[in-house]
Amino acid sequence: MAAMLFFSQHAKSQDYYHAIGAAYNIGLYQQSYTSQIENIDYSGTSALGVGMIVYKASLAFEMSRSSSFAVTAYPGVGGYMSSRYGSYIGYQLPVLGELYFGDVDDANFNFGAGFFYGGISAGGAIMGPQVSVGGQFEFRDQLVGLRGYYTLGVNKSKDFPSDAQNVVDKKSLFGVSIHYPLGQ
Repeated sequence: MAAMLFFSQHAKSQDYYHAIGAAYNIGLYQQSYTSQIENIDYSGTSALGVGMIVYKASLAFEMSRSSSFAVTAYPGVGGYMSSRYGSYIGYQLPVLGELYFGDVDDANFNFGAGFFYGGISAGGAIMGPQVSVGGQFEFRDQLVGLRGYYTLGVNKSKDFPSDAQNVVDKKSLFGVSIHYPLGQ
């Protein structure tokens, strides 16, 4: 919030940009615990992937002719269907502060940090800080954006027995997205 206030005071102009695209997220889930009451010694790791449709909404503040700060949201929803492995839904709502080097609506390089809430229904929610790196470039006379990101899950699962001991509950998410800018 303080960064947003700082940049808005020093910004020369502000504009709204949006884009539509696709993303692929991989959720990594690691759990282990022991329970004497239920006589369980469980340890498991799973990786679940899901494709989704993503909308990009950015409110950008120009800092100089060649750099901008933007507050950007990337809401998305998608799913995976398989009769053999089961079906599940993926969802995301990251909100990031991003620094752009180059014009936001032209070729650029950017990186960001913020907060992510989302997950994959078969593995559960992932919530925590997210970092990203990306850019836009021309491909066949069209502007295309790419972004890679990582989220460290800090939320805990609630499905452990009441006497669970030696609990390990780690979550994280990796993803990549491609988007087509729609303009201002």
